[in-house]
Amino acid sequence: MSIQSEQLQQFFQLSFEEGAKEHGVRQIMLHAVDVFSRKGFAGTKIKDIAESAGFSQGYVYNYFKSKDEIFTRIVEQAADGAGKAVEFASRLEGTPMERITWLTEAFLAPDSLAMQHWRLNLLQTAAADAIPEEAKRIAKAKMGEPFKHFVPMVIEGQRMGEIAEGDPLMLAIAYFSFIQGLGISRIQTTSELPFPDANVVLAFMRRPLRYYAGKEEAE
Repeated sequence: MSIQSEQLQQFFQLSFEEGAKEHGVRQIMLHAVDVFSRKGFAGTKIKDIAESAGFSQGYVYNYFKSKDEIFTRIVEQAADGAGKAVEFASRLEGTPMERITWLTEAFLAPDSLAMQHWRLNLLQTAAADAIPEEAKRIAKAKMGEPFKHFVPMVIEGQRMGEIAEGDPLMLAIAYFSFIQGLGISRIQTTSELPFPDANVVLAFMRRPLRYYAGKEEAE
C-alpha cells in the first residue's frame, strides 16, 4: 500500500475519533456494526452489543438510549466519513488517477474503517423496513456527499487524458457501486479467495492506450 493510501487510512481513523470522542462510544459503535451485520437490526438487542463490546448494559445506556439511536449515530458517522474521505483524497498531491487509486486502496484495505460503511449499506438494503426512519433520512440526505469531490477528479482526469471518456457522474456512480459491491463481498466471503486490487477495480476508468510505431497514443 502506498504512503498516500496509509495517510487516507489514518484520516479514516482520525475522522472516526473526532466524530466519537469518547473511547467507550467508539467501541460501542464498532461492536454494534458487527452485531447488527450478523443479527440484523430487528434481531439485535442492547444486551448483544454490550456483550460484544465487553460492557454492561448500563454502561451502554449511559451513552445511548436505544439501539435505534446507536444505529442512527453509526449511519451518520459512516455517511460523513465517506464524504470526508473523498474530499481528503482530492486534496492530495498527484494526478487525478493517482488520487483515485490511493483512495481505492484505502477503501479496500482489509482493516479499513470504511468497510463499516459498506456493512451498514448492506444492512439498510436488506432490512429497509426495519431500520429507524431517522437513519434512512440521514442516509438519503448525505448519499451525494462523496460525489461532490469525486466527480471533479473524474473531469480533471478526462481533461488530462487519464480517465475514460463518458458522463463523469455515471463513471462516479459505477465506481462507488463497484467499491460497495466489493466491500460487501469481502464481508460475506469466508474463504481465502483472491481479492481484486485497486488496479483491477479501476481498469474500467482508465483511458485505454494504443501503440503506433513505438509511440504511445491515447485513444
